[in-house]
Amino acid sequence: MAGIQDKQDTGVLVSNVPLLTLLTAFLKIGVRSWGGGTATIYVMHRELVDRGWITSEQFTVDFGLSRIIPGINLLAMAVMVGYRLNGVFGSFAGILGLMLPTSLITLVITLGFAGLTANPIGEATVRGAVPVTAALTFALAFDWTVLFPWRELRVVALMVLCALASFLLAAVLDVSVAFIIVGSAVAGAFLLRPSKREKDP
Repeated sequence: MAGIQDKQDTGVLVSNVPLLTLLTAFLKIGVRSWGGGTATIYVMHRELVDRGWITSEQFTVDFGLSRIIPGINLLAMAVMVGYRLNGVFGSFAGILGLMLPTSLITLVITLGFAGLTANPIGEATVRGAVPVTAALTFALAFDWTVLFPWRELRVVALMVLCALASFLLAAVLDVSVAFIIVGSAVAGAFLLRPSKREKDP
């Protein structure tokens, strides 16, 4: 049975989650993560937060960290969360649970993909998955709106401006995502840091 953390403010609410339970949770994420990265992150967020293992804020921080690390951020996220919940073995359980079902499903679909898309109905089926991915992207964004400090209008305005600037840099100016993420982190450290009034009650 998972133990409750002594420090609730860390965002990790439990410790020593049984490996089988952790593996089962990530297997469920892997099976349900149709539609690419955003869909997987949405499912992972719902699964881990609803279980009461980590807070939504902690998940968002870990997701941001996983974007900085080179490579596939979903795998980095599974390793990071698994480690937080049960150390090194938890990392292995997280990445195994995430990769096993998706690898098998991808293998099966790839074998029949050429025949599927050659058929008009099959091609329409594949195209039908595109709006689902877009819908899950908006659902994830909606879930994360609770993290906005709505009472602090200056902070919210800066976060919105940062999001718009990031979109323009990536979509219009074709700036590398790595530079945008690192630049946003540096800008956030200066612009979104707590004021003296917030530090001193």
